[in-house]
Amino acid sequence: MLLQISAVIVAVSFVILTFYLIQTLKSLKGSLDEMTLAMGQMKNEAKEISEEVKEMIGNTNDIAVDMRMKLSKLDHAFGSVNDVGQAVHELTSAARQTASSLLASLKRNGSRACEPELSGRWQAVWEGVITAVEFVQRRRTAQSPAHRAGSK
Repeated sequence: MLLQISAVIVAVSFVILTFYLIQTLKSLKGSLDEMTLAMGQMKNEAKEISEEVKEMIGNTNDIAVDMRMKLSKLDHAFGSVNDVGQAVHELTSAARQTASSLLASLKRNGSRACEPELSGRWQAVWEGVITAVEFVQRRRTAQSPAHRAGSK
């Protein structure tokens, strides 16, 4: 009889163990189903994102090409600005040299003795030019290192 009771206990234990094993497997199956569903959603989202990323990369490439074209046009514009700057520099240098030679000529010929005969407004303009040239010459003389060393 002890053998029969032991067999019944083993059978009941096996049934209980099987029941809990079935419950665990059902829970595991539910988790696996959820993971499969989540993986499917992630796959779809990854496809959508990859399409958006491809589109964004294409737009970025278009923008980069556009920027290169605009920068090359700006290079030409800056080259032109440089040319204009050099021309203005040459013009001001020539005007400065002309003014210096005019002032030297005026000093040699007795200051204002060689003034041309002008009327009205032009005479006033001419006097303003001569005064400005003399002022610039005095400033240069005052700022020159040799003049400063001599005055010390």
